Amino acid sequence: MSEVSGTERIDDVAAGDIVVIVRGSSERSYKVVFKDVTDGGYVVTFQDDGGETFQLDFDAGDIVRTSLQSKWESAQSPTPHAES
Repeated sequence: MSEVSGTERIDDVAAGDIVVIVRGSSERSYKVVFKDVTDGGYVVTFQDDGGETFQLDFDAGDIVRTSLQSKWESAQSPTPHAES
C-alpha cells in the first residue's frame, strides 16, 4: 500500500483513502471502503491487502495517519487528473 505521508481528521477521510491502523501489536495501512455517520462519530470499514474487511468506530475529529498519494488515486480526489 501507499507510504504514510500526513495526518487528517477522520471527518475528511473518504472511500479509497489509505489510513494507518494499529491492530493487535502491529501498525499497518488499510484502504477505506466505506464510512457511515453515527451519533458523534463514524463507523469506518477498512480492507487489507488480502481483501479482508473490518470496521472501527471513531469519534468525530479523531486524527488518523494517511497517505496523500491515496487522495490522488481516489475517485473522490478534489483535483482532476489524467494518467499520462
